[in-house]
Amino acid sequence: MFGAIFGLGPLELIIIIAVIVLLFAPAILPKLVRRAGDSVKAMREMTDNFQDEKGDGKEAEPKAEAKKKKE
Repeated sequence: MFGAIFGLGPLELIIIIAVIVLLFAPAILPKLVRRAGDSVKAMREMTDNFQDEKGDGKEAEPKAEAKKKKE
């Protein structure tokens, strides 16, 4: 199913990637997780805003603005 890359099968590649992650994770992992979380948050806000705009034709305020008004 998966072709060998550089003569390595999928299991060997997974093991190599796991070792690299274990070696470099303490330095890089927190930054990567933070960026991933920010990206997911931004995508959720964009989809929510799009759904609000597309919605049923009503004027709906974006959730970010609604949160600010509540505070």
